[in-house]
Amino acid sequence: MLCGDDPRDDTEPLLQPPEVEIRSPVKPDVADVHYVHCDPKLCAIFVVAFDTREGNVIEWCYPDDYDLTGVEFKAMPSGAHNVQHDVVVFEVNGNFGMAAFMMKQVENTAERGARMKSVGVVTRNYPSLPPHEERLVEFAQQCVEFPGSAYTELIQYFVGHNESCGGAMPVELKPPTVGTVYDLLKSQGVNIFVLWKFLLLKKRVLLQCTPPISRQCGYVAALAAMSYTQYTESQPIFFVTVNEMTDLQLRPSYIACSADSILRTKGNLVYDAYVTGSSVLNGNDEVIAVTRGDITRFTHLSEMVDAQYGRRNTSEIDRMIIGYFTQLTEDLFLTFSELMGGSRRVQSQDLKDIRFHSSDLPFIQTLVDKLGYDIEVSRPGCCEEYLHSVVQ
Repeated sequence: MLCGDDPRDDTEPLLQPPEVEIRSPVKPDVADVHYVHCDPKLCAIFVVAFDTREGNVIEWCYPDDYDLTGVEFKAMPSGAHNVQHDVVVFEVNGNFGMAAFMMKQVENTAERGARMKSVGVVTRNYPSLPPHEERLVEFAQQCVEFPGSAYTELIQYFVGHNESCGGAMPVELKPPTVGTVYDLLKSQGVNIFVLWKFLLLKKRVLLQCTPPISRQCGYVAALAAMSYTQYTESQPIFFVTVNEMTDLQLRPSYIACSADSILRTKGNLVYDAYVTGSSVLNGNDEVIAVTRGDITRFTHLSEMVDAQYGRRNTSEIDRMIIGYFTQLTEDLFLTFSELMGGSRRVQSQDLKDIRFHSSDLPFIQTLVDKLGYDIEVSRPGCCEEYLHSVVQ
C-alpha cells in the first residue's frame, strides 16, 4: 500500500463522517480559502549571533526568562554562511517562530571576516507570523551593521505590537509568499498528489533543503493549506534540525523541512516520506511510485492552471490550486458519508465522478481504516493488481 498502518496512531479517536452535501464538479474558478483563529500577540523577540569560539548563541532576548532552547540552531541554519540573507520559520516549545538572517562581510580577525545575525519573534500560531517578516529583515540588517544597537527598538516593537492587537482573529491559511503553491506544483509535478495522500493519512513528511530555507518553509505552508480539512488536519512544524531527532521519532504526524541530510539515513525512525528534489522516497529510501489516478489528476490540474496562467495573477493561481485539492478532499469525504448511509462498500465506479481511479483503492483502504469508517473497499480486478503493487 501507499502507506501502511501505524501502531502509534491506534489510540486516536475515530472521526465522525461529514454531513452529506450535493457535490459540484471541479471548476477553474475554485478558490476556497481556509481561515484559522490566531492569537496575534508575540511571546518573545530575540537576536541570535554566530560566535567564532562558541558557535551559534542567543545574543539577546525579551522577555529575558522566555525559554528559547534550541532556537539558535533554527534561526541560523547549518549552511547559512553560504547565503547573504534568509527567512526561516520553525516550531519552538509548542509555539512558532520566524527569524530573518543576515550576513555582512567585515574586515576583522575576531569575526573571521563575516558577521552573522538573526532576529526573530515567537508567537502562538504560524499564520500570524508573515506580517512581521519585513520588520524582522530591517532589524537583522541593523544588527549586522551596528551590533547591539537594536535592543531598545526591539523591545518597543514587541510591546507596541502586543498593546495594539486585540484577541484572536481569523487569518487566512496560506504560504507567506505569493507564487509558492504554483512553484511547488512545478517542482514536484505529479508527486504533489503522492504528498497530498500522505498528509491526508497524517503521515510524517520531511523535505530536504539547503539555505536559503525560506522557499522550503513556504512549501511546508503550501502543503498544509492543500491538505487542510476539518476531518484530518496536517501538522506543519517547518524547519527542523538534527538536534530534534528524538522529538521527530515521537511525532505521529508532521510536515517539515531540514538542511541536515543525516536525517535521510534514519528512514522509518524519523519519516514516512522524504522529498529530495522531485523524488519522494519512503522510509526504506525507495522511490514511491505514482498511480494512474495521480497521473490523471495531475494532467487535469495542469490543464486548468495552464488555461488560467496569464489571465489571472499569481495569488489567484495559488488559491485555485489550493481550491482544487480542497474540493477533491471534500468530495472524497462526502463519498464516504454517502456510503456510510448506504452500501458501505467502495467500488471503482464510486470514485470515478470525483477523479479517483481504481489504482487509488489501496490508498482509500488505508484512509478508511485510519478514520475508522465501517466501509468495505473492493479489491481491484486482476488486470489492476500491478498498479496496486507499485504502492505497497
